[in-house]
Amino acid sequence: MKVEKKKKIAIFHCGFIYTGGGERIVLEEISGLRRRGYKVDCFVPIYDPTLSYPDIVKNYRIKTFLPQLPRFFPLRFAIQMVASCVLAPALSIRFRKYDLFLGANQPGAYMAWVISRVLRKPYFVYLSQPNRVLHPRDYEDWQNVVDYYFLYKIINKFAKKAVSYLDRRSITEGKNLFINGSFVASEICKIYKPKSWIDCPGGVRPIARKVLKIDRYNGSVKINSHRVKKPYLLFTSRHEPWKRFDWAIEATNMVIKRVPEAKLVIPGAENSYTPKLKYLASELGISDRVVFSGAISQKSLWRLYENACIYIFTSPKEDLGIVVEEAQGAAVPIVAWNAGGPTVTVINGKTGFLVNPYDLKELSEKIVSLLKNSQKRNEMGKVAWEHIKKNFSWGRHLDILGKEFKKVI
Repeated sequence: MKVEKKKKIAIFHCGFIYTGGGERIVLEEISGLRRRGYKVDCFVPIYDPTLSYPDIVKNYRIKTFLPQLPRFFPLRFAIQMVASCVLAPALSIRFRKYDLFLGANQPGAYMAWVISRVLRKPYFVYLSQPNRVLHPRDYEDWQNVVDYYFLYKIINKFAKKAVSYLDRRSITEGKNLFINGSFVASEICKIYKPKSWIDCPGGVRPIARKVLKIDRYNGSVKINSHRVKKPYLLFTSRHEPWKRFDWAIEATNMVIKRVPEAKLVIPGAENSYTPKLKYLASELGISDRVVFSGAISQKSLWRLYENACIYIFTSPKEDLGIVVEEAQGAAVPIVAWNAGGPTVTVINGKTGFLVNPYDLKELSEKIVSLLKNSQKRNEMGKVAWEHIKKNFSWGRHLDILGKEFKKVI
């Protein structure tokens, strides 16, 4: 009997230099497609395993387009990204044996476009967001990744027209465009005007059903050097100004006045923005009620989720917010703005509350109402867990990709 040869897929991503939702999606696509019988390799222009999912990223065997410059080299990420893009036609020879390319975000989409044109092979694009170098969010702060800030300034001053042209062509000329949820799709479609696109939000692997029985109001959980007493509110994300952690801290201050035992836990690697948040907590007199745990492993992250009382999310314009999905997958009710990605993943009044943007008083009132009503809190957590399991699993995400891939290979 003839054995069918495994189809080879090359995923091109922008890089792994911080821990974010876009990186999580690519990692899950690599492992998920491999489990489904594809031979998958992921190539990036920039890679530092100490900065992006350091406890797990090495398991995915990430490859780079070019050798990586030493860590002491100034602007090494910017140099490697530009060099990979310039040399893309010459690099095509490395990919002759692949059947299909998936360009995940820029410059992944650009690399897929160039290489597919040279080799005359199909490519798809996956976007978690528009090209933020060309289309930044409000409060975008590139200073935590100096190389991105450098590229942002140089491109927008000297090469915006050319880069915008290549950006649009590479995103719209693939076999199809996958987008990370319907909210960010509205922004992407307005910018790029694709002929077609497919809703393909990131997913979650929900915790086992036993998570529904955890007491989230009594006891404690140890994270790094911190022993955190319950009940606690949780906000997990990169420390970036546009995420508006300051609003979460201000809302927590309001909550503590009515529920003194409550506290807020903010995990994640510290950067230049973190001291400003600590200063705010100090000024409000709640330094002892806001826990900055520092960088944590994926195992510790899920321990925080499964013991959290409520997940609060104050980012005003999140593209999707995989962290919101993860919290619901751990049976944690959500309190967030009725704006951005949570409008896609949260069912208002059932898996959490979506409140009027950006009313901190209403946000704090909803948090207090859940802290004081264990029955409602547990009921919402259960519905959230069931909702994510049914509608936002990684299996569903991979089904959507696989269906399109099979049309061309």
